[in-house]
Formats: sequence, C-alpha cells, structure tokens
Amino acid sequence: MSLPHRAAVVVTAVALLVLPASAGWAAEANHPPAVPASLTVGGVACEPGGIWVGATTPRVTADVTDADLDVVQGEAVTPQFVVWPAGAPAQRADWTSPDLAHPGTVFTTVPSTLVNGGRYHLKARATDAAGAVSAWSPVCTFTVDTTRPHPPTVTSADYPEGKPGGGVGVTGKFTFAVAGDDKDVVTFRYSSSTTGLREVPAGRRGRATVEITPDWYGTSVVTVQAIDRTGNRSAETTYSFTVIDHTPKVLDQNPDAGVGEPRTIRFWSAVPGTASFTYRFNDGPATTVDADADGYGTATVTPDRPGDNFLTVTSRTAGGVVSPEARVNVYVRVVVRSPEISSPDFPGDGNPPPTAGQQVTIVLRTDSPAVAEFVCSLDFGETEQVVAADENGNATFRHTLVGEYLEVQARARTADGSESDTVVTGWELTPAP
Repeated sequence: MSLPHRAAVVVTAVALLVLPASAGWAAEANHPPAVPASLTVGGVACEPGGIWVGATTPRVTADVTDADLDVVQGEAVTPQFVVWPAGAPAQRADWTSPDLAHPGTVFTTVPSTLVNGGRYHLKARATDAAGAVSAWSPVCTFTVDTTRPHPPTVTSADYPEGKPGGGVGVTGKFTFAVAGDDKDVVTFRYSSSTTGLREVPAGRRGRATVEITPDWYGTSVVTVQAIDRTGNRSAETTYSFTVIDHTPKVLDQNPDAGVGEPRTIRFWSAVPGTASFTYRFNDGPATTVDADADGYGTATVTPDRPGDNFLTVTSRTAGGVVSPEARVNVYVRVVVRSPEISSPDFPGDGNPPPTAGQQVTIVLRTDSPAVAEFVCSLDFGETEQVVAADENGNATFRHTLVGEYLEVQARARTADGSESDTVVTGWELTPAP
C-alpha cells in the first residue's frame, strides 16, 4: 500500500517543478492588446465613408496599447497591418512594424506601391509576446489621388494685374478661382508682403475672395496655390500689380517769390478719382480746393516770413479715401541787395581826384534793414575787413589812399549769414608830385 502512495508523491513533485505557481499567475494575468486606434493614412485621419490620400506609398500610423506592457517585465507588442484593393481581398499585403515595449504611436509605410485613382482598405491588429492577439481595427477605406490641381487664377478690379491702382493703405479685393475644371480644391494658400502666409477655404464654386492692404507703393506680388482634399498643392500663381504712390505731390510755381509775395502752388495726385485737396499753410486754417479731371489742384499762399514755411496737404477721392499727408517746405529765399559804392571825395565834376596819402570817405548803401554788415576789400582782394551797417543797412568809413588807383570790393551780409553779390568800384588817383 505504501508504493502507490510514494509514487503519487513523486508525480506531484514533478508537477510542481514543471509548473510553478508564479507561472500560472502570469498566464492568468496576460490580456490581449487593445484594438489599434486612431489610424491615419498619408497624414489623414480615417473616417467612416473613406478618405483621400495624396501618395502611392503613404505613411500609416496607429495608436497601440496593452495593459500588460506596464505590468509584465519584458512584454512587447507587435503591430500588424494589412491593405488590399477594394473588391480584391486576395491581393492583400501584410506587414508588421517594429515591436513596441511601451504604449505609443506606430509609424510605418505601406510596403507596396499603390495606384493613383485606386481605392483600398486597410486594418490593423496587435499581438503580444505570449501570442495573445487583439481584434482587427475597423476597416479604413481610402482612395489614392496624386494629381496636383492646376495653378489657380487671380483677379482684382482694385489692383489690375500689371497696372497701377489703389494706393498705400487702400484695401483691395483679390479673387482666387480654380482652373482646368478642378473639382476637389478645398483651400487656397496665399501670401503677400502685408499678409504673410495664409489660407482661405474655397467656396462651392471653387472661388475665394480676400482683402489685401498694401503698405508701400511700387510693384507688389501675391502668390497663390490651390490645395485639394488630399493635400496636393498646385504650382504657384504669381500675380503682380503696381501700387500707386497715394501721397499728393506739391509743385511750387514761383519759388523765387519773397516775403509777402503770393505764390502759386499746384497739387497733383496719381490716384484715379481724386476729387479734392485739403491743405494748411503755416498756422493758417485748413483749406480745400477741387481737383480737375487730370488730378491737379491749385492754391495761392503768401509767406509771411523768410526761410522755412511749411505746407501740409492730403487728397481725397470721390469715394472718400483720404491719402497720407504730404509735408513740404515752401522756402522763401532771403535776397540780399548788393551795395552801392560811392565817395564824396571822387565827385566826377572835373576836379582832380585825391592823391596817395590822403584820407577819403567811402559810402556803402543798401537801404535794407536786413543788412547787418559789409565785407570789404581795398587791396584788390588780398585782404578783407568787416564794416558794421547802421539800422538802415548803410555804412560810411574812412580810408587812407595808397598807390595810383583805388579799387573797392564790397558785399552786404545779413545777420543770418546771407550775402549779396560782390560789387567792384574804382577810381584813379592824382599822381604824387
């Protein structure tokens, strides 16, 4: 009776050695991976009803998780994928991607080249190291479309292509439209110097209108691409236009006019439809004058001071668009009268002139209170001296004669340094005995 009992003990011992309690716990704790989720093909998330992708070897992604990855040391999950043409499951292609040791997103690529225009099905599952397999993911249906849209057209009534229009700060409308009977364009991507890179959805008729406000005059460019439902981009369309210098121009018709003398000022604007100009001269009131059909306007101003006189002006279109302000200096040049040179000691009445060594009186006369002094030379320009003027702009001084001829060179000078032309007068002297 004791052998059978001993044999039973041996068998039980062998069983304990083959299947430890810890291994039995692991088998019971293992779970199959979760069904792969969040599938994308060619960067497009799978949706019921199918998607469109723009590549014949698109990238595929899926989120793979397994509760055991964080519980069992050394556990790993192998993502598996299958793709086949719609209606031809026998042409399926199967592949796996590298094992995952942690939950995450799998990145892989379809191993065979697909056909442009072809419709395909794709699904995924995951297998862990113990052989447990998840269910297949829902089928993702996609269609391959690698045909790029045609470059779109661009039109603008406000800024016609290749022609001047609008102005700095003047908003214009630009319309983008599909070309070549494209039916699947969903977005236009455009850029300009003032907008940067932007996108606008295409309407039901394959058109979109945007507003652009130029911030400088001269040549400007808008570039546009059409983007279809798969993300395929067209070649760029480049639309060039010229922004008018919207700031009015000021033309001084008589720049030599002096203080208190009226000056005719002409304004001109290149902006079509300019109706008027509004100007302000120095501290005077704002005054508006009409513009003619050629964009010109005329004003009369009277400077009340020498030197700088400031004029500001804006233009206005019939539609109410006001230009940037132009500011110009209507400069009044100070005209200094040249002096008259005379001497009562050289009367010119037939009497003999003075002799060297005698003193004579020299008179410099302008009758201009603006003259503060005279610059004189009495030695043929070798040296100069300054003679102060009186309150009437005149001066008298004495000079001792030398040689046989007296030449007087003189020019008048104002307090601000403005000078007249130089005047030269001379007299012969009576020879010394």
